[in-house]
Amino acid sequence: MSAFGFNDNFLSTKLGITTRAIKEPDEDTSDLCVKAFSDLAAQHEISRRDIQLCCVVTQNPDRNIPHTSAIVHEKLGLSRGCMTFDISQGCAGYTCGITIVGAVMERLKLDRALLFTCDPYSKIVNPDDKKTALIFGDAATVSYLKRDGAGYALVDGKFGTAPATTACLSSNGVLKMDGASVLLNASREVPASIRELLAHNGKTYDDIDLFLLHPGSKRVVDLIRRELALDDTKIPFEIESYGNTISSSIPLMLKRQVVRKEHRRLVLSGFGVGFSWGSCLIELRS
Repeated sequence: MSAFGFNDNFLSTKLGITTRAIKEPDEDTSDLCVKAFSDLAAQHEISRRDIQLCCVVTQNPDRNIPHTSAIVHEKLGLSRGCMTFDISQGCAGYTCGITIVGAVMERLKLDRALLFTCDPYSKIVNPDDKKTALIFGDAATVSYLKRDGAGYALVDGKFGTAPATTACLSSNGVLKMDGASVLLNASREVPASIRELLAHNGKTYDDIDLFLLHPGSKRVVDLIRRELALDDTKIPFEIESYGNTISSSIPLMLKRQVVRKEHRRLVLSGFGVGFSWGSCLIELRS
């Protein structure tokens, strides 16, 4: 993984990004997922034979066929009885992922699952397009999900998709982004989604210790923060050193909370081109 840095006041004040993490040319999506698992396994004892579900959230798989989760399954040597599937989602991918995987685990009584996020946009970004090249970074994460035991648990979620917002690739498969449209949709849909989620669960802003919003850019997070009338102690922005990593952005921020367990209730909100969004309430349980 390489890092590319910039020295520009615009980047720090509007984008909030000074360095981006970029995968090596010979690395693919599944390789980054395997590295994420290796990092996790070095910190926690995980029995690979006990994993019953392996899911990869990505819009940029190794190849069209087979699904990347099957490739990860093979590289990790997971069991024959392990379910594998991919979720083709972008910046709302993690909130979609924990909801879908959690529902499958509960319905089928599965006890252990791995949820990977990896969307190396360096595959599809034009390095000369400043609207995208200065924002996106490559990363992978893995969440070890259990149906029992202590930790953060999903309480509820609210999701949506805005019609006629699907234009994001040029004819040659290169990413293009209408920044103004993303800002408009984010500032309108995300706060409404969070308010609906809280109201549905009888909670107020004061009941939530932290809001982890997808850090598309500093500007978009600032817009949502102002709309919600919250300060930066409630809504952190933490991607300065690696960039917008799409579906990996929220779990990268969540890691600190999982390790420290300082906050009881969190709201996670992912959103991005397509234009889709997903806000989830999670709660720390003993």
